[in-house]
Amino acid sequence: MGKLVTTNFNTHNAKQFVESINETANSIYYVTLGNHRNPSSVVTSNNSQEAIMYQTYRDMIYGKHVTPNDVKHMIDNNIWTSGTKYAQYDNNDGDLQNKKFYAHVKEANGTFSVFKCLYNNKGAASTDEPTALETSADDDVYITTADKYQWKLMYQIEETDYNKFATSEKVPVFPNANVSGNAVAGAIDVVNVNTGGSRYHSVANGVIKVAQVGGNTRIFELESLASANVTFDQTDANNSGTFTVERVDLFDEDGSTANPDTSNNVANAVIMDVDSTNKIIRVQDIAGDFFGQQSNVIMKGQTSGATAKITDIASSTSSLSANTDFYKDSIFYIAAGAGKGAAAPISEYIVTGSARRVLLANDIGFSSVDSTSLFEISPSVTITGDGTGAEARAIVNTSIFAIDTVEVTKRGSGYTFAEATIVGNTGISGDATANNANVNIIIGPPGGHGSDVINELFADSVGISVDYLDDNGGFTPAVNDFSQISILKDPLYSNVVISITDTTVSGGGSGGGTSFTANEVLTQNNSTASDKSRTGAFGVIKARFDSTINVSNVYGQFFNTTSGDANTRIVGGSSGTSAEIASFKTSDKDNSTFDLFDQRIRLGGFINTSSFAFQTDEKIIQDSTDAEGFIHNINTSSSVHVLEITNKKGNFLVSEESGEKTSIRGQTSGAVGYFTSVAGPDIVPNSGEVIYTENITPITRDNAQTERLKVIVKF
Repeated sequence: MGKLVTTNFNTHNAKQFVESINETANSIYYVTLGNHRNPSSVVTSNNSQEAIMYQTYRDMIYGKHVTPNDVKHMIDNNIWTSGTKYAQYDNNDGDLQNKKFYAHVKEANGTFSVFKCLYNNKGAASTDEPTALETSADDDVYITTADKYQWKLMYQIEETDYNKFATSEKVPVFPNANVSGNAVAGAIDVVNVNTGGSRYHSVANGVIKVAQVGGNTRIFELESLASANVTFDQTDANNSGTFTVERVDLFDEDGSTANPDTSNNVANAVIMDVDSTNKIIRVQDIAGDFFGQQSNVIMKGQTSGATAKITDIASSTSSLSANTDFYKDSIFYIAAGAGKGAAAPISEYIVTGSARRVLLANDIGFSSVDSTSLFEISPSVTITGDGTGAEARAIVNTSIFAIDTVEVTKRGSGYTFAEATIVGNTGISGDATANNANVNIIIGPPGGHGSDVINELFADSVGISVDYLDDNGGFTPAVNDFSQISILKDPLYSNVVISITDTTVSGGGSGGGTSFTANEVLTQNNSTASDKSRTGAFGVIKARFDSTINVSNVYGQFFNTTSGDANTRIVGGSSGTSAEIASFKTSDKDNSTFDLFDQRIRLGGFINTSSFAFQTDEKIIQDSTDAEGFIHNINTSSSVHVLEITNKKGNFLVSEESGEKTSIRGQTSGAVGYFTSVAGPDIVPNSGEVIYTENITPITRDNAQTERLKVIVKF
């Protein structure tokens, strides 16, 4: 028996991680900086408890709280590049997640757009960049670029968000409500042609001569029109622009490509198709001396303004068949002009003398079709399955009369399986078996393209991005360096000093600020506050003073009470006493948001009693206690100097213990000194879980810079 861990399971795990940060009863995560002392010792990591928990904690310097705005799902960084062959979405492709089937582009306004490739022109290289200007989030018909690629806009990323999260390997996912809201479940967007078959002669094109014959809105009289394949050249600097489905004019060159004689308009025609790769356009509705022109005349689009030098004009005149019902069961399609896009099956093809008429199976809207409408007849495509509404037409390569592509004209909905057959040539004896093309239908993902971009684009990675802003107001001094980044989940604060007001004893009346008791659990609910990331903080009371409470083992994030809001008061679990929070500190530092923590031991009142200077990163030892640590920084910014250390082992005693100076010495420098107070760390050592650690090239911190830390976790 076999087993398979699906890609959806991986993205599910990624979603669960993101939800654990965003949800009301959330987990608390911090991105930490560590290891200033010996980067070479942690080139590689291992999964031992010693390496992951104990040593990471000893090396830890600072931590920055991860907010919901700091976390995004991530996908591969596939920047659209000309000449790249992108894989097309295929619901039968079991290896799709390992292929480039989507790409992102940078728009002119700085926004980044992410597109999924639905059709890749039979495996050709992409040469025409899709842009959001060509589509919108709620488009039913997606972008088809000049290289015949079909793209679906999935979402867009603002430049600031891109810069915050993107790396050389990954870009963030920002689900778009318009895209997901307009997704169509079970729509058919693409029909692949596996083999083109042969003898598909039931093709024609021309103009509608009479839009309503005898007042019947389903009968049209048709007229053949000459068509041509025009090869053009825009290598001359004076010729540029992109031709569209539009009317073009031909001008004499008059000896200069820069200054064609625009007064001498010798011919015009309507562009039906543009092949930008091979520099060929197909035109119909030709007027003037089009085929009599020599090469090197100038062509100009009436709408686009694009210009090009013509190098060749090849005639491909199409004549309507003289055989009754030759086009029966084929598709009649309005390709340009009034009513463009309308289509219906042909019930009868009627030949009367020189007149050529079709009777359509249904009304395509007489009022929207007139003598300006250009039609195309092609073999019909029959789609069967468990959905409804899908329609398509076959495009024939008339040089070999094989099916070239299948164009979906109506996407339908509700399909989980579908098949397509192509029928043509019912009017020629001996060619009735020409229906031998083989095609397969591609069905969109559950919910439709764009309904769930995280699953659709296999976003099984999560990006976390936080900024350490210079010294964060002195909370995290920008000194020394770091060479390790970690993610810490649900740590406990070691010592939170809460200033309280409006104390109320359980049972009513004023408690005089005395009724909270040591060792009881203190809780703050947050059922009505807007910041749900701080729900249900609690800790154990260590000591109670007149207007302050010292709390240890604090989980979550306390916040200042909203005056008069009973739901944001703190409550003693045993005493029932409640109070409002006016302010609080973590250890010796103001920390009104629990946004940062300082994991260093801070030896205050530090005095160097020797002629030698203590050195950053050296080990210090207190001989009387065998306590030790490594110097991260010697803070001399105030009159009271502080020695800030990491990797503490043992317990330091203040230097005036029992009236004797308990000295510390530098193992490298030989310097000797003492201190008068000990504070920190902010977080209880080894509390919570270290769920990620990464060793990096050392980064030196500086007050003139911001360190943006980006972590990518793949599930």
